Amino acid sequence: MMQININTDWEWYENTNVFRLFYHCLLHTNLEDKRYCGKEIKAGQFVSSRARISAETGLTVDQVRTALKKLKDTGYISTKSTNKYTTYTVNGYQKYIDCGQVAKATTEENTAVENGTKMEQTEEDAKETCEKSNKKAINECFERLWKKYPNKRGKGQVSDTKKKTLYEIGEEKIERALKRYLDDLSKDSSWRKPQNGLTFFNSGYVDYLDENYEKPSEPKPQRNPASVLACERDYDFDSLEMQLMQKQLE
Repeated sequence: MMQININTDWEWYENTNVFRLFYHCLLHTNLEDKRYCGKEIKAGQFVSSRARISAETGLTVDQVRTALKKLKDTGYISTKSTNKYTTYTVNGYQKYIDCGQVAKATTEENTAVENGTKMEQTEEDAKETCEKSNKKAINECFERLWKKYPNKRGKGQVSDTKKKTLYEIGEEKIERALKRYLDDLSKDSSWRKPQNGLTFFNSGYVDYLDENYEKPSEPKPQRNPASVLACERDYDFDSLEMQLMQKQLE
């Protein structure tokens, strides 16, 4: 078991969310180079996502984003993203992890390898692990989105392919699309009802994505004719003048 040391004089020690996130990163960082989905993840790095970190730490996705920004701005964490996952690097992780504990763990692991008690993971096993990890994250993302949708019909008919598409678009982006859709519904609540969940998550969300959504123009208020001032009414002044002249001649 590795030992993590963070002193009370660490600059983010009193910020609960930042401290929790950094501690979480230290717990999950690799102590040696490893392979993940065919890619090399070096010591001091680990693979995750904001949604997964949120589920593992109890912080909201927004809290994770804010805390992560603070750690990146102050040089403790750096990230590199692909369309499938994000690699997190803990800069100078050796300062916070007991080197003696790490050396002991490494020695025990090497001994186990020499004794034949540990086998090198095959490329096929690595691929299977990667697929299972991704599928879990995709399903967790969909479950969170589904809970926020009011008409819960057709859940079982949403395909794995469609769930993956939603995941790749991004949970936060889909949430914004959902909010726009529900806001539009609220304006016409007397006659419009939410489509079933199957329809929305298959294609209904597309028009409400950031790049597609056009906010409807607000209707111009109509003046009540009764409120129009007498001086604003439309008169035929030529006709009035003729009538006045005729009266004077009479």
